[in-house]
Amino acid sequence: MRPDIVQEVQGLYGPFSLSERIIQQIWMQGDFYQDELRTESGKALKILDPGRWNTNEGPDFKEARLELEGIEQIGDVEIHFRADDWFHHDHECNPNFTRVLLHVVLYPGGSSGAAVAELPMETLVLMPLLERDLESYAMDAALVDLEQVGELPWFDTFVARPVSERRAILAELAAARWRQKVAYRKKRLLAIGWSRACHESALEVLGYARNRGVMHKIAQSLAAADFGTGLDTGELFERYRGEWKLSGCRPANHPKVRLEQYARICRANPDWPDQLREVLTRAIHSQEREVAAFRKSTQSKELERVIAEKVFQGVIGDKRLSTLLCDAIFPLAESEFGAGWAPYWQAWYAGDFPGGFARFHRQGGLVDRREPVSNGIMQGILGLFLNKGQFEPIDSRHEKSPCKEGLFERCLWFGVKKNRPGLV
Repeated sequence: MRPDIVQEVQGLYGPFSLSERIIQQIWMQGDFYQDELRTESGKALKILDPGRWNTNEGPDFKEARLELEGIEQIGDVEIHFRADDWFHHDHECNPNFTRVLLHVVLYPGGSSGAAVAELPMETLVLMPLLERDLESYAMDAALVDLEQVGELPWFDTFVARPVSERRAILAELAAARWRQKVAYRKKRLLAIGWSRACHESALEVLGYARNRGVMHKIAQSLAAADFGTGLDTGELFERYRGEWKLSGCRPANHPKVRLEQYARICRANPDWPDQLREVLTRAIHSQEREVAAFRKSTQSKELERVIAEKVFQGVIGDKRLSTLLCDAIFPLAESEFGAGWAPYWQAWYAGDFPGGFARFHRQGGLVDRREPVSNGIMQGILGLFLNKGQFEPIDSRHEKSPCKEGLFERCLWFGVKKNRPGLV
């Protein structure tokens, strides 16, 4: 089997590793808009059969059936990140690639953005045709790996490490994701302010994950007054009818239901972002290292209850509320109030993570009474799978650290402020 090619690409929350195999999966599954397709030269294209996925030497897909300008043709398809990868991989002088009819690339142009020498076949650029952001596709592939965790070649190596080292690895990966989320939310906060950033972020999370992009469009299209009592959810749903991803969508996650939930929150509490801000300024901060102890010392359950009942009027369920807090509100709070919210983000209750994450948590030997399932550990697991099990080795200076709790705890608690007054 050929080695999988991986590149770092820019995602919604920062850079992440994307495998060329994921682009191949997108092509194979037809997970992109296919109405009125045109190649880079302007020719009309129809995909009658994507071809047979080839894991040996030669083009990525064999015997594809394509219709170019109304003429049906049978040939091969090659997948790359950019058009000039054709030359970087020496395909132009390899006889195995003489039957390639279509070159499918993720991005237009060459690696440096420059024009590419003319290729002997037609080229289709996928990026403008994708139905979701790239990180969603990568996450889907990671979830497939999660279902087969026992068969992954790197899993045995990971679980053979001491449990403190396993936790340290996941903590480092989680910390990297935290920094990405904070940087993304900080840009939004500077651009549109606290109140609108809360509204837009909440709508995105309610659409998570399949309809996040459409919810983002809706949030950007709304005027400030619309976030009060003026949301016509039926009209909003119909306006974007052709863009919703409804296949496999559970009834509770249907976008029409989620839009109505948000309208109920805004009607009952139109100033909820300001109220949330007030609640967060009274949150307790703690020096406790362990997740269970941190939750107890900060009265996290009481904070969760106040936010759920008083801010969001009991409309959002526990799992989705945790996702909203961890994906949006805590990173916004870090940007708005200053450092100190990483421990909350790390120790908070796990949100909308598939069951495979909990299985990995158990199989990886990461569960105990003092370190229960948390958002931080789940984010670390996600980072591990997005990176296909690759991580930087923990160097010797960590082992020599005088901090007896180790790297895991130090990663969790960077930037903690002195204790603040409790909730009122």
